[in-house]
Amino acid sequence: MLEDKSAYAVGTLRYTAAGLGIVLFWLLFGEFAIALRDRSAIPGVMELLRQHHASDTMIAVLVSALPALLGSALVPIVGFHSDRFRSRWGRRLPFLVGITPVAALVLVALGNCTAFGRATDHLLGTLSPGPDACVLAWFCVFWTVFEGVALVTLALYAGLVNDIVPRSVLGRFYAGFRIVSLVAGILFNLWFFRLTEHHLREVFLGIGLFFGVACMLMCVRLKEGEYGPPALDGAGAQASPTSWRAMGRAYWRECLSDRYFLLVFLALTASELTFMPFNTFSQLYADSLGMDKAVLGKLLATSYALSIGLSSVIGWMVDRYSAASVTVWTMGLYLCVACGGFLAVHDLQSFAVVYVLHVVVAGTYYTAAASLPMALFPRARFLQFDGAKRFLFCTSNIALSFLLGPMLDSTGHDYGLTLLSGALLAAASLIMFRRLARAARGRVGAASSV
Repeated sequence: MLEDKSAYAVGTLRYTAAGLGIVLFWLLFGEFAIALRDRSAIPGVMELLRQHHASDTMIAVLVSALPALLGSALVPIVGFHSDRFRSRWGRRLPFLVGITPVAALVLVALGNCTAFGRATDHLLGTLSPGPDACVLAWFCVFWTVFEGVALVTLALYAGLVNDIVPRSVLGRFYAGFRIVSLVAGILFNLWFFRLTEHHLREVFLGIGLFFGVACMLMCVRLKEGEYGPPALDGAGAQASPTSWRAMGRAYWRECLSDRYFLLVFLALTASELTFMPFNTFSQLYADSLGMDKAVLGKLLATSYALSIGLSSVIGWMVDRYSAASVTVWTMGLYLCVACGGFLAVHDLQSFAVVYVLHVVVAGTYYTAAASLPMALFPRARFLQFDGAKRFLFCTSNIALSFLLGPMLDSTGHDYGLTLLSGALLAAASLIMFRRLARAARGRVGAASSV
């Protein structure tokens, strides 16, 4: 029996099973490189900030608020232009090829912040504010650039997946995506995490070079389909790709003034913010309880191994029941975990249990919700709508960071409050998803997605 060559289709692309397998392999290979870069960045820079005596407020601002401010501007702009960009190589790959070397180089630069800071302190002499201040100043520059390009890379990657992966396999693709990401995290925590205290420069150099080569190879091996003419603006006229007025009009009329999509943005933002408080300060939480870094790394690797076992099941459930349904169930589960953790954590053993539960449930969310924007946003303008969501998330992240950091400083580093914050955000997410479901019932084509 001949194989149906159109069994897997997306846009103008048609795949056989073997052809689709090759495309998914290169996408997952690129994701492994991106995940290794991102999963090494936070633990590495947290060690750098600890060594140079950054306060909780400074950490919250530098790690969350400052890059979020940059991302809230960059992602919507790049997304808008990428949706409307046309070239022989596609509308996502040219942007990815251009930004990948920058992302690799700035990761290498982050590993050299200490050297740059000490050199600057020596050059300034008596005018220097001190070696720690010089190191943190260089960190501010490189970290902001790194987070900006990292956010743009992730958005473009999501846009590429939206354009070349068939909807019928998105749940299982993101299960594989999650497994690959977790494997990268396990490898980092088992082999490299303990080296970040004294060999951060070498760790970031190796990971930066691997990321740059692997991501460029992914771009060379993949191919986008053909797209129609660029989208029209909100008034029905051809939108200039460089028109700021057209961009503002499109975001307002198509995204922010539509009540349904506004509820989508709020529900996704609340759910994405839920895990941020504990994720940001979990390493410092463990330090405050006297947990050894090797033990923390093993706990994280164990959590990732458990998540790998669950990923295939979650991917099947998403394709079977919808991403929105599984996401809502997961947020309800995390509400219980966060409330229980806030009340129960008082020593290393209780922290270890809650830490593993947090990572596993958060991983379940990331697997389930990965394809949710693709189910809720228009395919042709996916990155425009994703950019609007990202803008709302980033501005909310900034506000949360400015609340969380001072709160922890003023309470004597009571990191249990990060779990309480997560519980409140999970509850807000459930409320917004319930309102979204009601709004979707009266909207054609939306009810099946929510």
